Amino acid sequence: MIYYAKLKDGEHRVEIDRSGANYRVCIDGKTYVVDARLLDRPTAMSLIVDRKCYEVAITNSGKIMHVSTGGEEFEIELKSQLEHKRKVSVTKEVQAVHEDIKAPMPGVVVSVAVTEGDLVQPGAPVVIVEAMKMQNEISTVGGGRVGRVLVKPGDVVDSKQTLVVIDRE
Repeated sequence: MIYYAKLKDGEHRVEIDRSGANYRVCIDGKTYVVDARLLDRPTAMSLIVDRKCYEVAITNSGKIMHVSTGGEEFEIELKSQLEHKRKVSVTKEVQAVHEDIKAPMPGVVVSVAVTEGDLVQPGAPVVIVEAMKMQNEISTVGGGRVGRVLVKPGDVVDSKQTLVVIDRE
């Protein structure tokens, strides 16, 4: 499994694989063999890494893990590979010069909430498309000025068809 761990010093790529009774843990390209055992408390573990033993206490609160070991305490925000890819994708969309707002699936345009020249905030609804008897509100990710509106209510649209183009300011 691949994860991304955010600590104070930045984000690290972590790959964890079971290797017999141990784990192979690769952090930013450096590989460790880890023997991990649960201790008598549900949040306590014994880790042996490179012949050094660590007693670690881990508690979760949502996506944040609170870790304490050897008198040190720190927080780790853990993301799956899919969550990380989504974040990178959204960041790229926000930084782009244009944002093409596309239909998520085939359907019929119910309403268009913007006109060309409008200034829209990030997350603002732009178009409502009805598909399979459900209305889907489609919003801008990064906001900006509406450059082109390519649909009107009643139009039948295909999946991935561009509906509105937002220009970044």
